[in-house]
Amino acid sequence: MKVVFTDLDGTLLDHETYSLEPARPALEALKGRGIPIILASSKTEAEMRPIAADIGIEDPMIVENGAGIVGLPGAEGGETDTYQRLRAALEAMPPALRRKFQGFGDWNDEEVAEKTGMRLEAARLARQRQFSEPGLWSGSEDERAEFRARLKESGFQAVQGGRFFTLMPETSKADAMHRVAEAYREKMGEDVFTIALGDAPNDAAMLEAADKGFIIANPAHAPLAETAREREGHILRSDKAGPSGWNDMILQLLA
Repeated sequence: MKVVFTDLDGTLLDHETYSLEPARPALEALKGRGIPIILASSKTEAEMRPIAADIGIEDPMIVENGAGIVGLPGAEGGETDTYQRLRAALEAMPPALRRKFQGFGDWNDEEVAEKTGMRLEAARLARQRQFSEPGLWSGSEDERAEFRARLKESGFQAVQGGRFFTLMPETSKADAMHRVAEAYREKMGEDVFTIALGDAPNDAAMLEAADKGFIIANPAHAPLAETAREREGHILRSDKAGPSGWNDMILQLLA
């Protein structure tokens, strides 16, 4: 069976408008074939529930960059105190280094709305963190390296996405994809062909690990580097950006 794993911002959702409408034909085609659509995003569960409802799916979801999986029987979503431990590690940084990072927990709903372009209600949902902390980095690359090293000592990592620098446990969307795929193998009793779509560095491991990967064009940031998997034909790139590119790649795959 086939299972589709997709990033949201800049991939299924337009980078500026957060709309998925151009991808609607491909989404309906997947649903018509009974192919699960696994949303895999840096977004929170609270943010992703309305998106899943809009698509009309009740499939499992990979939330907060793979730090949690929701809706998968038997899958653990992570420790309940992960976010609190993460914030404690952040506050333990030297003050000069701490000031270089500002995250959702440092901003109010209005500030998150302003920095993301979200509506106020969406920003409120984005601040309901359980496992990770997106933010903006303002320091040098040397300071970023020190920041990452100190996070690692506390069991966390920092991943650069298309827009935000996200702090999270040492896991990934790729790890979560493997767990979801294994659950489907056990449930269905057949091999699972994994299809992944993404646009940013935090999607790279998932794209590499999938049986078929699609890099969705996003003019807002530099394209992902070419890898051996791409040269071998396992990863393709869309010409169009965001949901329009997503639609093209899925319809091409199904054809």
